[in-house]
Amino acid sequence: MMSEIKESTKGKHRVVFFIGTETFFRKVLCASITEGLEKGIIWLTEGTWRHEWWSKTDQVTPRHRQWLVEDVSHKQLKDAFAEIKQAWDSFKPTVADTRSALQQLYATEEKDALISVDGPESYHDAHRKWHPIYRKTLYDRGYYDIFIFDTNGDMIYSVYKESDYATNFKASGNGPWKDSGLGNAFEAAMASPDEVHYIDWKPYGPSGDAPAAFFATGLRDKDGVLIGVYSIQLPPEFERSIEELEPQCKLESIAEAFEGAVNVAGLGRPTDENLEKPLACFKSHSAKSLSRLIDNHFATGYPEGNLANRVMDPYYDIKAHAVDATCALAFTVQHMLSQGRTIEQIQRLDESSYNEFNRYLRNELDFQGVSGRVKFSENNRPNLLTVKQVLRGKEVEVGLVFLNGTLSWIGNGTIDSAWALEPADPPERFKYWLVFQIGLPTLLLCCTFCVGAHMALKRGKSRNPGAHKSKASAFEDSPKNNQVSNNAATEAVVMDVAV
Repeated sequence: MMSEIKESTKGKHRVVFFIGTETFFRKVLCASITEGLEKGIIWLTEGTWRHEWWSKTDQVTPRHRQWLVEDVSHKQLKDAFAEIKQAWDSFKPTVADTRSALQQLYATEEKDALISVDGPESYHDAHRKWHPIYRKTLYDRGYYDIFIFDTNGDMIYSVYKESDYATNFKASGNGPWKDSGLGNAFEAAMASPDEVHYIDWKPYGPSGDAPAAFFATGLRDKDGVLIGVYSIQLPPEFERSIEELEPQCKLESIAEAFEGAVNVAGLGRPTDENLEKPLACFKSHSAKSLSRLIDNHFATGYPEGNLANRVMDPYYDIKAHAVDATCALAFTVQHMLSQGRTIEQIQRLDESSYNEFNRYLRNELDFQGVSGRVKFSENNRPNLLTVKQVLRGKEVEVGLVFLNGTLSWIGNGTIDSAWALEPADPPERFKYWLVFQIGLPTLLLCCTFCVGAHMALKRGKSRNPGAHKSKASAFEDSPKNNQVSNNAATEAVVMDVAV
């Protein structure tokens, strides 16, 4: 596609309207770089995207990081670790015996399908309880494996149970896989347990030397004490972000190629004159102050400091819609109560109450929200659109589209300094060398032919001038004689040229 655009737009501006996913768009930008298109394509998009997505890796990677942070923050994993660790410690008199015995029992051809084995040891009960939960997590998220380590470096649990199960990964230990990518992940998490660490792709022995990448982070108990490491293995077919695969398409290069791009989306906030007015639903806040509070909880969790619900990579442009949706329902419930209905009746709406609920929500509800005016027209909510342009790597508002369709530019509107023409092919220069290679030999041949023809005619006249004169009319009337004469002249010319 990019090569076709390059060939068909030489000497012209390139305008590309893109509809698709962020992952695919990043690949298209990369293709424009690898195919050698001039920077300055006018990229047009619509809708809400991740904040400054063009300067970030693919959204799948942040999602895995988010999941790990949520998992280690939840009570479920802390409880699972406590039960599995206690069962591990009591399984055999020595750690070496525990490792050997559990490997024989669980590292079988059944892999993750083995739910438990018979025996009086508490490890089997713990495995029977927790394994189905983490096996489902593995399949739901598309992991290759999930691992739980204690601080000694022992893998006390995994879902898939390859030859790495029940071995030690501490760098100072003697485990067979301590120097692998998973060993690096374990050591990184122990060194900085409150961060999520990524170990890039390289062959991993227990998985048949297939390429493997790992995420890992520390696991703390309810008192904040580090008790272990939680890690996941990505599958070989995991689709890596394009900047990790294509050397020419680092994030800096993609950002440069995207400079000047224009996007049209919902405004997502009130206009400036309403931005600091008190909100009807949150009387102690304006849209501006509540928006800042939401941003703070994205970064610090709620309540502040709760990392389990911190949002690492939010969609800022639509953050206010969930708030306003809650307020819309609250105002509608308030209306229903004012009509004499009880909470129980609203919870179990009959046909009359259902119709009134919908009628009010669709036709009468009207308030100033965090995202702007909330006023529905049947199932639609008309709102302002904003035109944004990427300038110096940042998205800047350059225009507003009002409900009547008119466009009002902010300042000078879009700036075309980043847009450029695809260079045209240079004009073809006159090939002087053809004069010498073709023209000169042709000229010499023609001259030789002309000289030979002239000499042949002259020689014929000098041999029999009288006969030529007396028989001229006869030669003119006779095709046969004319042909013979021509043949003779041709032979003479050929002879002279050869000479």
